[in-house]
Amino acid sequence: MVCRQGILTDVYDMDLPGHRGGITDLRPHCDCGWAADRHFRDREEATAHWFRAHALPAVEAEPPGWLLVKSDVLREQVEELIKSRPEVALKLLHEIEAWHRPLTQRAVAAARTSGASWTEVGQALGVTRQAAHERFRDPS
Repeated sequence: MVCRQGILTDVYDMDLPGHRGGITDLRPHCDCGWAADRHFRDREEATAHWFRAHALPAVEAEPPGWLLVKSDVLREQVEELIKSRPEVALKLLHEIEAWHRPLTQRAVAAARTSGASWTEVGQALGVTRQAAHERFRDPS
C-alpha cells in the first residue's frame, strides 16, 4: 500500500486485456475510466467486485483475440492474392460474402432476440442505429 497526498492506494495489480485496475481507499477503478460506486470492506472484496462488475463483462464483450488474429491473417492473405491473382481473389471474396451476409443477419437477429437495442447493434457493426435498423429490420 502506498499513501499519496493522504489517499491510500493499493498497488495490487489487476490486469486483463485492455483493462488495468487499481484500488484507492478500498474503491476499485480501471484505467479505462470505470470506478465502483462505493467502497469495500477489504482489498479482496474490492478486487472481486472489479473483476465481476467490470473487467470480465468488458472483456467478454469483445471478440476473442485468437479469432481476431485469424481474421487479420485472412485479410492479409486476400490482399496478397489480389496482387498476384486478382481473379482468384474475386472468387474467394464471393465465397466469403456468401457466408458473411447470412452470418451477420443471424448475429443481428440473435442480438435483438437477446434484448440488444438497434443502437447497440449499430455500435457493434460500426454504423448508426438508423443504418442498422434499415439494413436488418424484419420487413414483415
